[in-house]
Amino acid sequence: MLWRANRYPVRLLAGAMALMMLILCVIKEWQGLGRLHFLGYDYAFFYNAFLHVLEGQTDWTHLYDPSAERAFLLAQHDPIDPHNHYVYPPQFAWMFAWLGLVPFGMSLAIWRALSVAAGIMGVYWTTKTLWPRIRRGHLILAVAAALTLTPFQLDLAVGNVNTILFALLALSFYAIYRMDRPTLGAMALVVAVFIKVTPLVILVAIALQGRWRVVVRSVLFIFAGLASSFLFLGWESTAEYAAHFLQFGRQSMENGPAPYNQSLLGVLELVWDKGRPGPLPVWLNVLFDVYAVAMLIVIGFMVGRRPDAHASIRMGLTALLPVAISPLVEQPHMVLTFPALMASFYLVRRQVRKRERKIYAILIAGAYGLQTLPVTFLLNDATHLLPSIYWIHIQMFVSFAFMLAVLLEMARREPFSSAVRRVRFS
Repeated sequence: MLWRANRYPVRLLAGAMALMMLILCVIKEWQGLGRLHFLGYDYAFFYNAFLHVLEGQTDWTHLYDPSAERAFLLAQHDPIDPHNHYVYPPQFAWMFAWLGLVPFGMSLAIWRALSVAAGIMGVYWTTKTLWPRIRRGHLILAVAAALTLTPFQLDLAVGNVNTILFALLALSFYAIYRMDRPTLGAMALVVAVFIKVTPLVILVAIALQGRWRVVVRSVLFIFAGLASSFLFLGWESTAEYAAHFLQFGRQSMENGPAPYNQSLLGVLELVWDKGRPGPLPVWLNVLFDVYAVAMLIVIGFMVGRRPDAHASIRMGLTALLPVAISPLVEQPHMVLTFPALMASFYLVRRQVRKRERKIYAILIAGAYGLQTLPVTFLLNDATHLLPSIYWIHIQMFVSFAFMLAVLLEMARREPFSSAVRRVRFS
């Protein structure tokens, strides 16, 4: 209605209705998480690690001590889950240790303010990468669209790092694909890697695109950052973290399949065990390993096969790569797919063939809709009434699959139409 209506009163009414729905959905989401005592739950693990760094307890036995984490959670009246731990690099706790100088409630408020600001800037950098002259109203619509997504709201509510990671990756994409500033792009990417190791795979996609200035500077910044952190942390905790990295992932995956784990492995586990917790058969893990390698090859080939490939496709597929090959995709992790969602929308609007454009538009609308709060509420209510339809809780994976299908098909059908070629990036 905002796009099609020409009269100001109609636009105002449509905007007011959309804003009211957004506010109601956000309130309901946060109320539900509050009843489950999950508000700020993830941030409690971070804050406990910050305190250890401030006290000089940066060795492995203190920084990753489960008993200290449980004691802190009990003090905050948070639920205890034996599978949840502080699983981030020591460098993350070192960079944000200053947040431990204030009480937990104030620290959580500051962290959320940082996350909200990061989310807004991430949307801004993403849209500016695609539309360098985007209008203010369209930018506000993009921010509002992001706020309707369950991954963003869930990440802000529990106090996780994904929104900040999204902003750093969006800045990196903006610096690389629009501004041609490899140093800035490398710095943003390296900060994301020090917060969480997963974005390191993006460096592989950047290398496949032949952007060696970004790759070389990223490697140099990684070594410089590690050397600097060792002066305060020592090297032992980082070495132990590297040795236990895969173990952390396996522990987190014991929380169960979809809807918790929205990777292909979580979806297969949900269908195999019919929603009941149980050990995974070996063949499921093998099947996922084959799938992950295939995704790495396919996406790597598509982003690197043409030196003049459209930057929106490269950005979208690069953003999807960490989600594509990860065996654990929690719902907040889907925040990282927002650049792919916007890149897909950008490309669909510039398709000349009406039939293809309609199909792509349906898939992208479905990818966006499946991540929204109303759809999440609908699925939760449906499975509460009919537990036998547990299998519908794979909406995030389906959303990812829709975006991946559109972007891969766009990449396969190069050369692009003349309408798209006229807006090729630098």
